[in-house]
Amino acid sequence: MDINLKISAQFEAVFLINGKFSEGGTVCYGTTDVVYITALPLDAVLLPYTIKLVGGTVKNNLTLAKCFKLARDSYFLKLLPRHNYVYSPENAFDAAQKKSKIERFFQHVKKGKLSSARELLSEDLNDSIDDKSLSAFFDGFFEIVSTETAGHYYLIKSDGEGVLYNFVTKGGLIDNILENSDLS
Repeated sequence: MDINLKISAQFEAVFLINGKFSEGGTVCYGTTDVVYITALPLDAVLLPYTIKLVGGTVKNNLTLAKCFKLARDSYFLKLLPRHNYVYSPENAFDAAQKKSKIERFFQHVKKGKLSSARELLSEDLNDSIDDKSLSAFFDGFFEIVSTETAGHYYLIKSDGEGVLYNFVTKGGLIDNILENSDLS
């Protein structure tokens, strides 16, 4: 079985994938293959780094690279920027401006900023859910990954597996959240 790996960097970059230049996208390789991916940032402030992947598991630079299983043979690799003065993603430049409303909503809920999260909900959904239920809905998830389909996001569980959800919007606000059981 092959693995289809989608590479997403939180910064503009080109990549060396096993020594060959690439602009990213999707890479296909065998489940037992070792893949080396070097991120070469296009911003001079950022430093390049290399990660080693075996199957769908990141083996080094764990604070800068996360790999999530989205479907049976589909993985998502998220690469964070590395600065020359801090070797940690906690102090990386703020990418909040690039996040969608749905990603911001998820982050607000996970950080306990429920009043900010509620500002992104429709009036009907806001009135129908209490704070405890809103927080509990996202228990067990620690990351959100956008798909190429509008409103569809993978919520990533602590074991690294993704669950597909459809965030239905109305008037630019989240009106419903539905789990999509079709992960094909």
